[in-house]
Amino acid sequence: MKKSLVLSSLLMISGSALMAADLGNNLFVGTEVGGMNIKVQASATSGGTTVSETDTINATYEALKIGKYFDNSRVYGLLDYQNKKDDFSSWTMGVGYDYLIKNSTALTPFIGVNASYIKGNIDGLPIIDKPSGFAAGLEAGLIYALGKNYEMEMGMRYMNVNDVKDSISVTGASAEIKGKTATQYYLGLNYKF
Repeated sequence: MKKSLVLSSLLMISGSALMAADLGNNLFVGTEVGGMNIKVQASATSGGTTVSETDTINATYEALKIGKYFDNSRVYGLLDYQNKKDDFSSWTMGVGYDYLIKNSTALTPFIGVNASYIKGNIDGLPIIDKPSGFAAGLEAGLIYALGKNYEMEMGMRYMNVNDVKDSISVTGASAEIKGKTATQYYLGLNYKF
């Protein structure tokens, strides 16, 4: 419960900061395409016996983001769709904050944090088919200025997704599916206005 409250607060503060900021220059809209590795664990208990299995889903995703640049940082909102793989797909809505390591070249490294809400869908499972919950993690990457208004970006996000889960419990038996970690690696294009 405390994790959910902290992540919800972070989402609200980041969104408020973006909306309260001077909406003059330095806004950007962007798109990302990339891959992701999601580690998941499924477990079932019946009659005192527990069976557990861990698996990795390797998928692709597309995302849209909108944000604002400040002197040495940026804040953004993100909406992404993880393409269906092994009967699993998901939607993610999140926010991120990046510290920009400014220099005199067109290449700007960044490091940052992110928080998001994930809603998954598993085809073929009758009851525990909608894992959802909060995730948070770290990110790093490079932004390359292609001119005054365009920039290319590549990066990587590592997220703890332990709170993304679905479960059922009936007399004498229970089952749960939950995330463990997720890694995204992407290439993006941003337009600054």
